[in-house]
Amino acid sequence: MKKEFIKIILAASLALNLAFVSAGIYRLAKSDNKVETQESSTGSGYELSEDQQKKLDEIVKNFRVRLSENKSEVLEKRIDIVELLGDPDFKTKTLEEKLLELNDIEGELNYEFVSTLLEISAVLDHGQWLTFLYNLSKGWFFSR
Repeated sequence: MKKEFIKIILAASLALNLAFVSAGIYRLAKSDNKVETQESSTGSGYELSEDQQKKLDEIVKNFRVRLSENKSEVLEKRIDIVELLGDPDFKTKTLEEKLLELNDIEGELNYEFVSTLLEISAVLDHGQWLTFLYNLSKGWFFSR
């Protein structure tokens, strides 16, 4: 019974972590495509200068490179966990170790996401930054 409860808790925790990280990364990656069209969709666009656009393109490009490196590690760890769960004689301790490894990688993804947001905030002025944050978060908190 204890093993089943731990499995359920760990699986739920993993699912929530993945959902939040994935949503954030998806929104950030998608936002670089929306930057040029925000004025028409929100009425108060970014109105980026050419220099700002170049800097944002570089920031997003670098983020995507770092993201792709971590995504393959996440996939490997998830496969390890699924294989372990498929073994009827798996040890809870081993599962916990694999989950901690996965959480470490996801923590790195969270760190990269926030670091990228800070880089973007340094490029945008206050009004642009607020618009960016609103557009980034409206899918998280507001229905479309």
